[in-house]
Amino acid sequence: VYNENFDIDEAINDCKKLNKEVIISLTKVFVENELDDVKNFILKYKENKFLVSDLGIVFFMIENGLENNVIYHPDTLLCNSLDLANINEYNFAAFGLSNEITIDDLKSIYSKCKSKIFYQVFGRKIMFYSRRKLLELYKNHYKLDFKNENLTLVEEMRSYHIPFLENENGFFCFRPYFISTLKHIKELSFIEYAYFDSLDLNDKQVSDLLNLYNESFDENINEKLALLGINIEDGFNYNDTAYVQEKMFNE
Repeated sequence: VYNENFDIDEAINDCKKLNKEVIISLTKVFVENELDDVKNFILKYKENKFLVSDLGIVFFMIENGLENNVIYHPDTLLCNSLDLANINEYNFAAFGLSNEITIDDLKSIYSKCKSKIFYQVFGRKIMFYSRRKLLELYKNHYKLDFKNENLTLVEEMRSYHIPFLENENGFFCFRPYFISTLKHIKELSFIEYAYFDSLDLNDKQVSDLLNLYNESFDENINEKLALLGINIEDGFNYNDTAYVQEKMFNE
C-alpha cells in the first residue's frame, strides 16, 4: 500500500460488498523486531489471501495452516519450471512469476507445471528496493528541504528519468515505462491472478485501460494504447536478459 492514510478495514469491507476476493500485499523483507506485529496482523486477517515475498513469513503461514492463503511472489526469482517444481509441494494459492522473462517462457513454464500463476499484466515495474529511506538520508546529509512528490532520478551516463517514491516501507525505484501484456491477454488466460498496478496513473487512465482489457481485441490495439498518452514498452516480453562476461586483456 503506497498511501499512508489507507484504511485496510474499510477497503476489505468495500471488497466484500462488491463480492471481490481480498489479497493483502506484504511484499517487503521484514526484520526481527517487526515479526511479532506482522504475525499478529496475518492472524487478524487470516481469512484473506496474502501476497508475500519474505520466506520467513511464508513459513510462518505454513506452520499456522495458512499455506492456502499464500501467493508467493519473490519478484524476479521464479523464472523457470524447475523453480516451480521445487515449491509446488506447498499448496500455495499461487506463485508469482518474474516479469523479466519472455511471454513464450511464461507459457512454456505453465505448460510444464500447471501451477496457479500470479503475474503483473500492467503497470510500473520495480527495479530497485531498499528498506533504507535513501531520500531522507540524502536530504539530511545535504541539509535540503523539498517535497517528496513527482521526483525522478537521472543516471550520469543515461538520459531517461527513473521514477521513485519513498514511504514508511523504504525506497522504491521503478523502470521509466509501463509494462503491458494487453496484446497477449487471450494467450495468458491460464493466469490465476492478473495484477494491474495503477501507480502514477490518474482515474481516467485507469478506467480507459481497464475498458481496453475488457474489450474484444483487434488489430488496432496498439493504436488504442498510444492514444492514452502513456509510455508503454515491451520490457522483457520478447527479449531474454543475459549477462555477457566482459573479457579482460592485459596490455
